[in-house]
Amino acid sequence: MELQSFDNVVVWAILILALFVYYKLSLFIVVLRSQGSGAQDQQWIETLRCLINALPLLGLLGTIMGLLQSFFAMSQGGSLSASSVLTQGIANALWTTQLGLVLAVPAWLLLSYFNNLLVKESLANAR
Repeated sequence: MELQSFDNVVVWAILILALFVYYKLSLFIVVLRSQGSGAQDQQWIETLRCLINALPLLGLLGTIMGLLQSFFAMSQGGSLSASSVLTQGIANALWTTQLGLVLAVPAWLLLSYFNNLLVKESLANAR
C-alpha cells in the first residue's frame, strides 16, 4: 500500500476513531478482568457500539468520495492522466471501505466479549 493512501481525511478519521475504540475496549476488559466492578463501564457499551458502527459508515463515506473523484475524472475526457485519476479514485473507494470493515468487525467481537464479561459479573454479584 502506498503512503499516498493515507492522504485521505476519511482514512485518518477511521484510524483515529478505531484507535480510541480499541483503547477504551482493551482498558475496560483489562480492568474488569483484574478488578471487577464494571458497573461504571456499563454506560460505555452503547457509546462504544455507536462509535464502532460509525467505522464502516466512515468507510462508506470514503467510498463515495473516491467514486465521485472517479466520475469527475471520467467527465474530464479520456486522457492518460484522467485514467490515472480514475483508478486512484476507485482504489481510494475500495481502501476506505476495506479499512472501515476490517477495523469494525474485531471491535464488534471485543464489545460482545466485554458485554459478556459484564453480564457474568452481574450474575456473580447477584448471588
